[in-house]
Amino acid sequence: MFYSIQLHEIKHVITDYLMENSMSKLKHIWILIRKAIVYCKMYGIRNTFERIWCKLPMTSSYDVFRRNHRLTKTELDRQRKEELAYEPMISILVPVCNVPDRHLISCIESVLNQTYSNWELCMADDCSAWENVRDTLRRYEGHSQVRIACRSENGHISRATNSTLELATGEFIAFLDCNDILTPDALYEVVKLLNENPELDFIYSDEDKTDDDGKKFYMPYFKSDWAPDTLMTHMYTGHLGVYRRSIAVEIGGLRTGVEGSQDYDFTLRFTEKTDRIAHIPKVLYHWRVREESTAGSEQAKPYVLEAAKKTKEDALARRGLSGEVELIEDLHQFRVNYLPDVWPKISVIIPSKDNYEILSRCLSSFHELTDYPDFEIILVDNGSTDENRVRYRQLSDQYHMTYLYQKETFNFSHMCNIGSRAADGDYLLFLNDDTEVIDAKWLKRMAGQASLEHTGAVGAKLLYPDREMIQHIGVLNLECGPSHALTGFSDKKVYYFGRNRLDYNYLAVTGACLLVKKKKFEEVHGFCEELPIAYNDVDFCFRLAEKGYYNVMRNDAALLHHESVSRGLDFLDQKKMERLARERGKLYEMHPNFYQYDPFYNPNLAPRNIDFSLNMDDTRDKRSEIGCSHPYF
Repeated sequence: MFYSIQLHEIKHVITDYLMENSMSKLKHIWILIRKAIVYCKMYGIRNTFERIWCKLPMTSSYDVFRRNHRLTKTELDRQRKEELAYEPMISILVPVCNVPDRHLISCIESVLNQTYSNWELCMADDCSAWENVRDTLRRYEGHSQVRIACRSENGHISRATNSTLELATGEFIAFLDCNDILTPDALYEVVKLLNENPELDFIYSDEDKTDDDGKKFYMPYFKSDWAPDTLMTHMYTGHLGVYRRSIAVEIGGLRTGVEGSQDYDFTLRFTEKTDRIAHIPKVLYHWRVREESTAGSEQAKPYVLEAAKKTKEDALARRGLSGEVELIEDLHQFRVNYLPDVWPKISVIIPSKDNYEILSRCLSSFHELTDYPDFEIILVDNGSTDENRVRYRQLSDQYHMTYLYQKETFNFSHMCNIGSRAADGDYLLFLNDDTEVIDAKWLKRMAGQASLEHTGAVGAKLLYPDREMIQHIGVLNLECGPSHALTGFSDKKVYYFGRNRLDYNYLAVTGACLLVKKKKFEEVHGFCEELPIAYNDVDFCFRLAEKGYYNVMRNDAALLHHESVSRGLDFLDQKKMERLARERGKLYEMHPNFYQYDPFYNPNLAPRNIDFSLNMDDTRDKRSEIGCSHPYF
């Protein structure tokens, strides 16, 4: 019945289109029909229909996604009847102040309709001036699971939330704004995860936004698993957040003086007490957007920016770190530039062969622009011609470099390892000879990040020579293998929650510009020489992740990358493609746990795309070895 209604609507759309446009458009429609037929043969009628439907003006791809993932009444009833071995009490904290009935009632009812039953709803009226608030709250006072406090004076969001925390008796607490909505299965999903790991202290989920009427849902945020550096850049864990109450009480609940950023401040302080953190990759929370809401625009509440800045500055102070908190103006967010007490010596290792002009440009830009105070450069040459060897020595003398020459078959990993053994620095920067420095502060930003104890490899943003197109902002470990995120996209636009602006944790970053502490490099035994050309940097990052380190992408450290000038593009050569496939196979033989798995890439996102688009594909069994929209070179 549903499909027949959709087909009827599609018929009208096409009819109107033909009536309003010249018949010359018919050829275009016929081409689209032929494409649809081919797609049907490859992927089936249902998947083709979904693709067509999400392109039509009456719906969106997220509408289709939500419909495909909507729980049936049967499933919700099953959850209500299910008896779990561990059923902790969850206290849902809702501060209330001057909210319309349609929002407050839908918020409360979303809790009452939970399929998991061991909860309590703790609400505190923050001395609302609107009479409807008290009247509405009285309607729920008789409910056995509802606890209500009425504050005698308005204390703003932090004090009001702490009033709800005082009411709470649960083992865990969950924050819910008085105009937002929980999905019916929200608490069930949390407790199901706690049954798998009852030691967890903090659980967060994906979320989306809904309009004032609660009818339109949009802007889903499909998040990564726990990523401490992503959190230090922005409050990515957001909603739904469920926290162990004992720790929440230990840290004093929400702080006053950071209103507008109080949840962020609380989460930063909470995660300083525990690393038992998990993520549920499902939308369990609908964040309602009102005109005055922070969900709509940070500019609606000017104090939010000041609160966010104070939150980060206070976090640095608590952690004994020095740093500069810098505003990212087009995102209304702050990033942290870490400042070590003493800038450590960095050994810059550049593999190169017969690339004099390109190398010369790299070195001159490095020396002319980089403002880093203490570094050495080690040039590793695996067999340049006699003529170029003389020219390389001249460059070495000019820039006071260490020049290592050894004629051998190209093996990027071996060359990097040779350079590391000759290095005097406490940190190692592996840098391609086809890169070009364009910003003075890039290396300080990377070094500050690399100085943190939990940090593994630090990557830089690489742009193509036009200075606009993205080449590298991090590596996604997709179904078809490692792939550069958003490569080929314009850096003038902002993508998926600031992926090309903010600092994000990734499973891997490119070895074209990679900084790591030498001690950590040696801890994972350097680069794997069994991967001579491709995926050696990915393997290196995998091994750091397996040791518990977090690899970080610094989007504020940008260089130009004249990509693959040295050895050409792999996808243009069949033999290189075959070699790429072999080395990819070797990569996953060494790291089977990361085969088609990336903790920093949400499974609700397209498994073979690099643009953070939704996973609309029902054909996950039709996997190809080289099927990504942009393979890793």
